[in-house]
Amino acid sequence: MATEILTLFVNNVPIQYYVDFEQDRKQFNLHPAPGNSAPSFRIIERYGELIEIEEIDPNIIQQAKKKIEEIIKNPNLNRF
Repeated sequence: MATEILTLFVNNVPIQYYVDFEQDRKQFNLHPAPGNSAPSFRIIERYGELIEIEEIDPNIIQQAKKKIEEIIKNPNLNRF
């Protein structure tokens, strides 16, 4: 399992999120850094489309999907 750290804006406040995912990069578990009350959620990749599992603020989902697309396309992550 790999973990990346990214920043998402929740109510215009930057929050660090940890993104856990396996080598196949099909499921992404996002949870805020300790001490933050932001929501945890999951996004899966299915047939080339990113799908959110939990219903949370669409703005947060949109930011996360953009960052996850970068993770999926990053060839450096193929080495772990």
